[in-house]
Amino acid sequence: MKFLVLGATGRTGILLIQKALDQGHQVTALVRRADATVDPRAQIVSGDVTDAAVIADAARGHDAIISTLGVKSARETPTLITDTVRAVIASAKTSGVDRFVVLSAFGVGDSLAKASFLVSPIFRTLLRKVYADKAASEVLLKASDLKWTLEYPGALNNRDSGRYAAVALEKVTKLPIYPTTSRANVADFLLRAAVEGTFIGQTVVVTDTK
Repeated sequence: MKFLVLGATGRTGILLIQKALDQGHQVTALVRRADATVDPRAQIVSGDVTDAAVIADAARGHDAIISTLGVKSARETPTLITDTVRAVIASAKTSGVDRFVVLSAFGVGDSLAKASFLVSPIFRTLLRKVYADKAASEVLLKASDLKWTLEYPGALNNRDSGRYAAVALEKVTKLPIYPTTSRANVADFLLRAAVEGTFIGQTVVVTDTK
């Protein structure tokens, strides 16, 4: 299969691209700078991820768009995720690519109510602006005609890939007080969802298990 990856230079994006290429898929990385460091087996396209025309041109002929895009500074780019999702939605009208698998975060939107007393205050304070952007983007996504999947991992770590649970948000009944997810497992879920066409129209909580 052929995938367009947004957020390709981030720590999760790097793992996703490597995993996809190792499995024999083709990958195009949409990056801000043409000299960005990306797996040499991938095709590189430079451009603005918030520009619908750029995304449409890059996505044409692909099977899906996968986003691992993150926000480094909520002060500098307070609406980056919302603007990117809006652009992806618009791009589908000309590219014909309507499958979109997106990395979000546990604690966004309705998942906040399922957070423990330990992590809920963090989501409401330190991560409030970043999560507000993600939540706003997901309102647009859910109202669109795209075949979307949202992944909600716990706090990210750099452990090797291992066992993990992937449960639709509405079916989540019990979570660790401090849920964590390795970036390797995050990447694995994103790729599996894109390849297998699973969890379409669903938000999925992905957490490491023992």
